[in-house]
Amino acid sequence: MTNNQVNGNPTFMPKLVEQLPSTVFIHYFHIAGGTETLPHQHDWGQIHLIKQGVLDMEVNGRKMVSPAGYAIWTPANVPHRAFNRKDVEYCAINIDIARSEGLPNQACMIALPPLVLAIIDDLITRQVDKIESHQDTCLTDVLLERLASAHQVDDFLPTTQDSLLQPILSALEANPADDRSLSEWAKLVFSTERTLTRRFQKHLRMSFNEWRQRLKVVTALQLLKQSDAINQVAFQLGYSDASAFIKMFRRHTGLTPTVYRQQVSGHQSHSNEQ
Repeated sequence: MTNNQVNGNPTFMPKLVEQLPSTVFIHYFHIAGGTETLPHQHDWGQIHLIKQGVLDMEVNGRKMVSPAGYAIWTPANVPHRAFNRKDVEYCAINIDIARSEGLPNQACMIALPPLVLAIIDDLITRQVDKIESHQDTCLTDVLLERLASAHQVDDFLPTTQDSLLQPILSALEANPADDRSLSEWAKLVFSTERTLTRRFQKHLRMSFNEWRQRLKVVTALQLLKQSDAINQVAFQLGYSDASAFIKMFRRHTGLTPTVYRQQVSGHQSHSNEQ
């Protein structure tokens, strides 16, 4: 990869090759926080994922936000770029067109099942990049089958430039603990709760409350990388007690905050979370 700067931000451009060394090829590396990936595309599809934190990508001009536990799929010849606010351990699974027939024709996010995560962790731990052995060929066969059948979502935290919604989303991103109701926001943007409800469904395909909860999940993934206590993280996100935060976090990620933190750090600790 090549490194440079654009607008003061570090950038890198992945080393582009004309042909994959194997029909499934895996590469993984550390990317420093505040780094932009320059726009590029490939003659094959890619699964993009990170071990912890949040991956911000722009795919064909569309912004996509992917927390750990999800991946972004970009089909062959689809332009994409990325920006990561924090340090990330990035992994790309490059898939030849002939092997990606079961995957979508459009870019999307994929919720990664535990088996898929386990296979990827195994390949990375053994520092496998080219798939050559019979064992690894069998593993990647299962990997591709499970990716093709995994739950697909348009975007975990979609955005919009809608004139009424954009100021609300920006304010919440700046302060995820803001607990103003949709009716209160309607007064601030000189609209009605009914109009905003329709626009959330039309432009974001989810309710106001669902979008706000997802924002809190994405923010929590960053906060949990720090040493703050769980109840302190909950307070920063606007919860008066940790139990409601834990319930919300587990609903979206399948993990409690403590278990997620253990997976990120690689350490085990005792917890009373329910």
